[in-house]
Amino acid sequence: MVAHYQSVADDLRRRIESGEFRVGDRLPAETQLATRYRVSVPTLRLSLELLQAEGRVEKQQGRGNFVRHPRARTVYDSERQAAQSPPLHVSVEVDTVNATSALSALLQVRRGALLTEFDFISVVGTSVQSVARVYVPQTVARLGPPEGELSPWGDNVRESLAAAGVHVVSTVERVTSRLPSVEEKEVFRSTTPVLAVERTSSDDSGRVVEVALLALPGDRTEAVFTARTCAEALEEVR
Repeated sequence: MVAHYQSVADDLRRRIESGEFRVGDRLPAETQLATRYRVSVPTLRLSLELLQAEGRVEKQQGRGNFVRHPRARTVYDSERQAAQSPPLHVSVEVDTVNATSALSALLQVRRGALLTEFDFISVVGTSVQSVARVYVPQTVARLGPPEGELSPWGDNVRESLAAAGVHVVSTVERVTSRLPSVEEKEVFRSTTPVLAVERTSSDDSGRVVEVALLALPGDRTEAVFTARTCAEALEEVR
């Protein structure tokens, strides 16, 4: 069945890219498509779900499946390249919150400990491209709103930590794909899977000084992770 639904998705993708189905067009009914491709309706729906996850097709309840404009894609770059395509408008809100059980485990603090929370939201037009929530224990540093150009990934918080004398020497990023929460469905206006990044940063003593939780809609995000060779690292030192 996997080969069947992937091949159906490949052909529908080809027909969309060739202009046979244009933006705004309604695709034939699912039963018609299933008959055309000689697959079951459940298999056909898997093909459409794949195209929906890519942002090529939108299912409208009670109306059918429609070809839509591909959404602009944002690149999450492990080397934090400054250039973003498309240009993002980033805003941030700062608040004091208590550590939940999950945050206390990540930050290695007691439950209920005071944290500074930074909510970074990046937008293109009216489309939210990413949400980054960054947490710093107030026992590590008491930070105010970041200054200067804002990073969609919350990197400004590390700059504020450095200015306060707290230096990050180790960072671990865990990337997973999951279904969006109810809140994320509303924020991203999409039901496609979410790329979730959990970033934990420590100082030279091994103390966790920052945790960042990023959510990026899968239909408009590309992640790039760069691994440097030993030769490249030595050349940079020279």
